[in-house]
Amino acid sequence: MALALLALASACTVPVNWFGRKPPPPKTTPWENDTQAGAEAYKEGNLDEAERRLELARERAASGSGDQLAIAASLSNLSVVHRAQGDIPGAIELQKEALEIREKAQGTEHPDVAVTLNSLAALYAAQDDYASAESALKRALAIREKALGADNHYTAESLNNLALLYAAQGRYSDAEPLYQRALVIFEQHKDPRELATALENYAALLEETGRTAAAEEMDTRARAVRATDVRK
Repeated sequence: MALALLALASACTVPVNWFGRKPPPPKTTPWENDTQAGAEAYKEGNLDEAERRLELARERAASGSGDQLAIAASLSNLSVVHRAQGDIPGAIELQKEALEIREKAQGTEHPDVAVTLNSLAALYAAQDDYASAESALKRALAIREKALGADNHYTAESLNNLALLYAAQGRYSDAEPLYQRALVIFEQHKDPRELATALENYAALLEETGRTAAAEEMDTRARAVRATDVRK
């Protein structure tokens, strides 16, 4: 069973994640040009060309200044393409390489490490390796709680994702308090898209556990929140 994680500026953002870097200015480097070209090819569904350009970006980063974070970003972006090609084992290996680089370059408790862990968790869950996915999500949550704070919206995303994983396994008693914590944080930050998604996830749990009236109430709230989203 594939796990659809909350659309997190976490995980590896499709089509490309600049990992805190600003989007390329008008005058760009070869690495940025190849990364952008790979992103555009991905959006167009040309996965072979996306892989070619992103691999070229990785090679440029490795042979040029040796920018380790650029290499890691290229590996994460290549992982997205491999997953789209159906090569989940290959995608996992690429994300593991990216994780190792980020841990060495940024430290094991940097928020970007949590981003990569979320990406890994989604891949593990896609091949039903729930134990590995749980370990990665728990570690990402711990990093975000420490680095960003217990009430940060990225912390709420990690809570939501771990809850989704538990719910996918029928571990509803483990999932419910995590959904409830995530909802409190999302309500504080007032992002309609994130809040509506969390409400829908919790509604699904309530429905699965026979609480139909409560589930309908959550779905109604979710629809009302989505109606306020100006980004539709």
